[in-house]
Amino acid sequence: MMIRYLLPLLLVARPLAAEAPAVVADIAPVHSLVAQVMEGVGTPELLLPPGASPHDFALRPSDAARLSGADLVIWTGPALAPWLAEPLETLSGGEMLALLETEGWPRLAVEDAEEHDAHEEHDDHDHDEHAHQEHDHDHNEHAHDDHEDHEHEDHDDHGHAHGGEDPHAWLDPVVAAVWVGHIADALAAADPENAATYRANADAARDALDALTAEAAEALAPVATAPFAVSHDGYGYFVARFGLTKSAAITLTDGQRPGPATIRALREQLAGDGTRCILVDPAEGDDFARLVTEGTDIVLTEADPLGAALSIGPELYPALVAHLAGALGDCLAPR
Repeated sequence: MMIRYLLPLLLVARPLAAEAPAVVADIAPVHSLVAQVMEGVGTPELLLPPGASPHDFALRPSDAARLSGADLVIWTGPALAPWLAEPLETLSGGEMLALLETEGWPRLAVEDAEEHDAHEEHDDHDHDEHAHQEHDHDHNEHAHDDHEDHEHEDHDDHGHAHGGEDPHAWLDPVVAAVWVGHIADALAAADPENAATYRANADAARDALDALTAEAAEALAPVATAPFAVSHDGYGYFVARFGLTKSAAITLTDGQRPGPATIRALREQLAGDGTRCILVDPAEGDDFARLVTEGTDIVLTEADPLGAALSIGPELYPALVAHLAGALGDCLAPR
């Protein structure tokens, strides 16, 4: 399934009146939105290279130099990249905008936290079952009952705590339409001379995002009730926006390794709930998805929520939404 996507027809085309502010954006989808708003004025820099994980990236000296020289840093926020908060405070001499901390859009929580934590605690006991055989008969119940008493220290290394805020909000183009307004306001404050251009560009970007949302909704409507799973639980905003049916996530975050109990539970679940496909992040590989689907006709489909394979720039964001809608439409279509 292919869907078209629309780019903003930007309203202002005139010579640059002054030097553009130095703007840095953290991840490619956010960079794309910022580039749309800055069209005709300047070009933002991208902090994380394509394919880099926003959860645990290590800054290079060149990255630190860009942050220290930025007039404005626009980043997703500490819920996605907690490692970036301290460097921003110490290195950046300009203004900062954390998009996850803005207003005007609904928040979603990370799903399935309790179920996964129970499975992962079970996995931990499986690895040491000879030392704890006396607890085997009631282990699942014990893991469930103790869920709220644990801080999940074993699973927070990749950026966000289980059961907390889902930081992948850019995957909802309606949220993105709100964000471009906040981006325009931040740019206008940093560069008042070009404020009118930023706000005109934001208006055009919102119109294009509205059209993109409508087109993706139309394309996905025929498969909205078909169950699919994901390799990690980063698609909540996309699922909620388009009324899709996500059956399970192999892990709550990218980089996490599911244990034997989780694999067994997922195999049993997906065998009985009609799941048609699993979206697999190419950066993670499909080893665990293949374990879960072995012996079934469930299709594995690559989908990247960061758009690492797409061209960096204003076209990336609409191409990303089109890519996800097309991947899901294809893998969920009746066979």
